[in-house]
Amino acid sequence: MKFSAAELRRALENDELLLLYQAQVDMRTGEFAGIECAIRWDHPQRGRLHAVPFVDDVPPAGLVPDFMRFVVRTATRQIALWNASGLRIPRYSVNAWPVAIGDELIADMLAACGEYGVDPGTFEVETQPEGSYDRAMCDRLQRFRDAGLRVALDDFGEGSLHFGWLRDAPFDVVKIPVMFGKNAGRPYDDAVITAAVAFARALGAPTVVEGVETLGIRDRVLGLGCDIGQGFLWSHQVEADAFPGVVRAIGVDGARPSTT
Repeated sequence: MKFSAAELRRALENDELLLLYQAQVDMRTGEFAGIECAIRWDHPQRGRLHAVPFVDDVPPAGLVPDFMRFVVRTATRQIALWNASGLRIPRYSVNAWPVAIGDELIADMLAACGEYGVDPGTFEVETQPEGSYDRAMCDRLQRFRDAGLRVALDDFGEGSLHFGWLRDAPFDVVKIPVMFGKNAGRPYDDAVITAAVAFARALGAPTVVEGVETLGIRDRVLGLGCDIGQGFLWSHQVEADAFPGVVRAIGVDGARPSTT
């Protein structure tokens, strides 16, 4: 499914884009730990589209800065509203194309935090540098941290990430993708999760594991050393008006860690 630059520009101009929100939970305490903000497209003919069908069309259309600005501003405005209502958001993250990693995105993130009164230290950008080792990319990532923002390595074990990144890149969080999280308990998937945990510990960073859909998966990944869970055990991706109810329900019906 390919989308033209004109279609993507129209989506921005006609308010067809939106964000969904999924909770993250500290699996050791059962407490709400953060949010991932995910872009969706309410296409006038095709209905609501997941990001996968259109995200690869955004860079060749030259619209990455515009899409990132929409995501950054929409997420931060919503976080500010929740904070003001008494629902304190400890951390929130947005996904970024590797090409977006740079000073323009830093400026947009800081500007949104300043406009809406949100602590930049709670704002996290998720990305996965691709291809061969690039010192310049490491330096660009470090500038996010120098600005007081957070950086997460997304999708450990997927893509074409060069292991040189794992030695030198400045990550605050390591994320383990759904494809491994939901298959925890299988030898290969456990090995990847264990490797991600070991790398994160070497950095002094927590792990966030996606795909936690059952108590059995939660217990398994917790036993492998993962820190924060994200998945259907606690929350689907929901619209903003439904999210406070998600947070209130966290820890209900056995979703807290076992004490036995």
